[in-house]
Amino acid sequence: MKISEFLREKIYLFVFTFLCSLIVFFFLFAIRVTPSIIVIIEFLVWSIVIVVLCVEYGRRYSFYKVLDETLAGLEHKYLITEIIEEPQFADGKMLFETLRDVDKSMADHVHIYRDIQNDYKSYIEMWVHEVKTPLAAAKLILDNKPTAVSESLCEEIEKIESFVEQALFYARSSNPEKDYIIKKIPLQESVNRVIRKHSKSFIYKKIRIEIKDIDTFVYSDTKWLEFILDQIIGNALKYMPQENGLLQIFCEQVENAVYLHIKDNGIGIASHELPRIFDKGFTGSNGRTNEKATGIGLYLCKTLCDKLYLNIQASSIQREGTTITITFPISKLMLLK
Repeated sequence: MKISEFLREKIYLFVFTFLCSLIVFFFLFAIRVTPSIIVIIEFLVWSIVIVVLCVEYGRRYSFYKVLDETLAGLEHKYLITEIIEEPQFADGKMLFETLRDVDKSMADHVHIYRDIQNDYKSYIEMWVHEVKTPLAAAKLILDNKPTAVSESLCEEIEKIESFVEQALFYARSSNPEKDYIIKKIPLQESVNRVIRKHSKSFIYKKIRIEIKDIDTFVYSDTKWLEFILDQIIGNALKYMPQENGLLQIFCEQVENAVYLHIKDNGIGIASHELPRIFDKGFTGSNGRTNEKATGIGLYLCKTLCDKLYLNIQASSIQREGTTITITFPISKLMLLK
């Protein structure tokens, strides 16, 4: 609160005091009070007014300064009344009570929408688990009667399973910390499992795979890491050429980290689009040519990497390929997270 604003608000008090002082002056002058007494009385009147204004300004200034500073540092600003102290002046108390009522109303709304979100998340998780059963049964039926058509149907069912799994991980991505255990895991085993999952696509598209120097251990959660690798490798498969496609997976180890590189020779990503590929829903110019692109896969990879204390980056040259790099810290302190 600025002094000029405070004084403008109190201008009515100055006018009233001035009029009162004039009345007192003329009254005392009329009854022949000595000039020195009149000056003292007028001085006392104005001194009282100025002291009252200074005290009022000081109380308001300290309260609103703390209010502004606290509000600026709060992430959830509707919790402001839980942090600041109640002021000691009347209009400040009224404001504080109003803010408290508003904050309570906002907190109630937040809880309502949080409950709705949790219910929806629970429904999605239940739906995913329920839909997996008929999909697995359909694959089993097709596997028992192998034909050219059944192989194509199995491939389509696997795609559906991938999207179903993506929906499950998306529902859990807001708080995966409730569902992961960071431990020392063999990276090669996780990579091999994901490769085997996409083996039919690699064979069908005649894409070569080069894997080297990944026989190492990293600190992560197996299930979440394999989902991240699945999204990256599945994404690479969409944009690599048939017959002469090449996917290279290799590691680079430094003192405190392991870098896992997943490199393809696909169509690449435009340089101006590269900073946005981890944004939710962003598909870019490649997504215009591939109508199946949703812009969710890499977004989930980035979200989950952040939750797992991993770093994920992308580099690309258009029409030459893309490299996704995941950085694994190798400190045992990761086990304490």
